[in-house]
Amino acid sequence: MGWRSKDESTRPARDPIENVVGRSAFIRGELSAEGAFRIDGTIEGTVASRAEVVIGETGVVKGDVVGSDVVVAGQILGNVRCTGHLEILAKGKVEGDISAQSVRIETGGVFRGTSFMGLAGGGAKHKMVEAETEVDEADAEVDSGHLVPAA
Repeated sequence: MGWRSKDESTRPARDPIENVVGRSAFIRGELSAEGAFRIDGTIEGTVASRAEVVIGETGVVKGDVVGSDVVVAGQILGNVRCTGHLEILAKGKVEGDISAQSVRIETGGVFRGTSFMGLAGGGAKHKMVEAETEVDEADAEVDSGHLVPAA
């Protein structure tokens, strides 16, 4: 059983893949569907589904990804929001903020960003505010995990 805490056979069945973007495809724009997605090509824009979203090893999404569960073997350069589980596989990479009920990152997987886990609804919206000016750390203090200028 090793590192796993749950028997893999108890996992719920995955959504059937209804929508496939092939490895030679390049799409600029928003994709949305009720059914599950598998992306092996490149998408510049948002991908949204009420079901599972799978980013294959050759898949690249330059935009936000929304789904019930998200599996990343390729790359997401944007935020990920899912109501269930996010899994970043060994060759997967996510550069952006994530919001999910649970997250698993295999050895070798990359995540750069902020994570919000286990929140009611899992897909709760979060507002990130960036300062327009740079703040020197010597002249700042931490307020609820955010760096703010000292008074």
